[in-house]
Amino acid sequence: MSDQETPPAEAPASMVPSFPAADEARKWQEIDPDHLAWRRDLVESQLRRERLDQWAGYGFRLLEQAIVVGFGVAFVWLGFYAVDHKASMQVVPMIGGGIAALAGAVLAVRNRKE
Repeated sequence: MSDQETPPAEAPASMVPSFPAADEARKWQEIDPDHLAWRRDLVESQLRRERLDQWAGYGFRLLEQAIVVGFGVAFVWLGFYAVDHKASMQVVPMIGGGIAALAGAVLAVRNRKE
């Protein structure tokens, strides 16, 4: 199959099926009285899991920002320390390389595909 014949990728389908229509729900209720409660519990657990994933994502973003600010403060402190001890020319490559690495890491994280 060539690339032109490949169907476009769709968003992954949800693991939990949506709730059935009213007439289908009545049929399921006749077959298995606990089925709708089971399905509701399944949907609620999936929603809890999605909320937990969102909070974990927020936590990692906050951690990323804290690390970036921490490194920025460390570079500023290192620069002042080097100037105070008359060693600024020896520290320039270290600060420049560190800032370049930090900027590269931040851009790599922000531009990654999810």
